[in-house]
Amino acid sequence: MAATAPAHTMRLPIIATSVAARRRLESDTSLPIITQSPASPSRREAGAGRDLSPDPYNPFVLARAGAWLDRAAFNPQSLPDDLTFGIALTPPVVAGLIIFKLPAVEMLTIAFAFGISGHILAFLLWRRHIPRPQASPLIAAVIGVALVGAGARLAAAIAIAALAVLLEMIRARYVPAIRAQSGLFAYAIVAVVTRGAPFMYVNTVTGKAASDPIWIWHQYFGPQAALVFINPTTLYVGNVPGPVFATSLLAVAIAIAWLAYARRLSLVVLASFLLGALVPIYLYHWDALFQLDSGPTWFAAGLLLADRRMLPDSWAVRPVLGFAAGLLAVGLRVRGYGIEAAFFVVAGIQAASAAVAVINWGASLTRERWQRNRRLRQREAQLRVVKSIPRAS
Repeated sequence: MAATAPAHTMRLPIIATSVAARRRLESDTSLPIITQSPASPSRREAGAGRDLSPDPYNPFVLARAGAWLDRAAFNPQSLPDDLTFGIALTPPVVAGLIIFKLPAVEMLTIAFAFGISGHILAFLLWRRHIPRPQASPLIAAVIGVALVGAGARLAAAIAIAALAVLLEMIRARYVPAIRAQSGLFAYAIVAVVTRGAPFMYVNTVTGKAASDPIWIWHQYFGPQAALVFINPTTLYVGNVPGPVFATSLLAVAIAIAWLAYARRLSLVVLASFLLGALVPIYLYHWDALFQLDSGPTWFAAGLLLADRRMLPDSWAVRPVLGFAAGLLAVGLRVRGYGIEAAFFVVAGIQAASAAVAVINWGASLTRERWQRNRRLRQREAQLRVVKSIPRAS
């Protein structure tokens, strides 16, 4: 033990000296931290000029995607309005693509082209505006094109999509108080100006021009006909002539259920619409199943009228609007109006609501201006009184 003790005392200075020299030459903090096993290749050697290679398993991307899916499944009311309404439009659009095929693809392409262009233009024009106007040109273009018949010319779809984007940008920039669907307004304007150009429907089997079931019922059976021999399943699926993205009642029902689950739908308005529709059915002794088994009718009622964003704040007015819309949308069929009556009724109701909103907005501006001028006159009178005191003294 006595012989080995000096050996240990001699090695300690040598080891300490070597460590100090190594730290002076190359600091420990400059050495890279090894996070891979020696058997796996380093990331620097995996690609020339690249420090990090793309990892197919990225937990942050998966966590973000999982969070969005969790919100959509369990908390859909927290999603943005445009995203929620876009998800609701997916079933009718898919059904239209399956039923009408090429015409539906062409019209959807037109809507996407104008809608995306509108979003880009809005970003360029309003990138310095704080707060930035909330516009939805893509949703407006898809809504406007969805109501066009598959047999209509592409010029009608182009005009509706372009006008829908223009009206939506004007509404978002100058009159955001208006609660209306710009795509529906564009459809109504083009239909009135062109005298029914979007009303060209086709047979889903032969591809030839055909009329919608409501028009066939009125012309060949008459408003007094109680029963109509049309398969309700065909009407429910939507394999009938009609608007390109609104014929399938099944797809529209899925969209309505999603909006109701996301708390974007007013069930009071939808129920009052049903009550209003039952009044003419009862008075004229019509077949309730045939009259209500209509995808375009419930598209107008559920996706356009009952949307909470488009409704007034007054809870007392909402059921009145729903009842009046249902009464007119179905009651006008006795005069020969087809499925387009529901679209025009909803457009008229939203136009009336927009007019009331503009009147209230103008009245509030006038009231504020009058109050401001009154305060200025009072201030001037007070200043005149203050200036007259030294003169009197």
